[in-house]
Amino acid sequence: MTGWLMRRPPAIDEELARWTLAEAPELRSLRAALRRVVMNQTPAATDPQDLAERLVIVATELAGNALRHGRPPAVVVLQRANGRLVIDVLDTGPVSGPVVDDRRPAGEGGLGLVMVGRLAEDVGWYPTDEGKRVWATFSLTGTAPL
Repeated sequence: MTGWLMRRPPAIDEELARWTLAEAPELRSLRAALRRVVMNQTPAATDPQDLAERLVIVATELAGNALRHGRPPAVVVLQRANGRLVIDVLDTGPVSGPVVDDRRPAGEGGLGLVMVGRLAEDVGWYPTDEGKRVWATFSLTGTAPL
């Protein structure tokens, strides 16, 4: 099993939006709202459709994990930081970092964090008084990670 590094995201310039989710069905409205915000915040140098799609997938996975493994509510925050968008999710579960179970057989799930790591530019987590925050960054000026 592989864990994510414990560290904070880049210094935040501004908060763009915040959502509080109490249960999994609310992930649908999060995806729609997040897509709208990202499409309105993306500079011309970036493919807004690609960025929105990657960010929505990552936010859904992180928020879903927070609801599944923590205690509701999960708080999802979209922020801007030095040419990047940062999705930051409060998880009130146990204060241990996200763990990728890389020994799980194919087809048995558990690949969400692997996908997050591939779609985002950078990922990490850090403990807080409420639990932990799990975050991912996305460049506003570059292309998608490979």
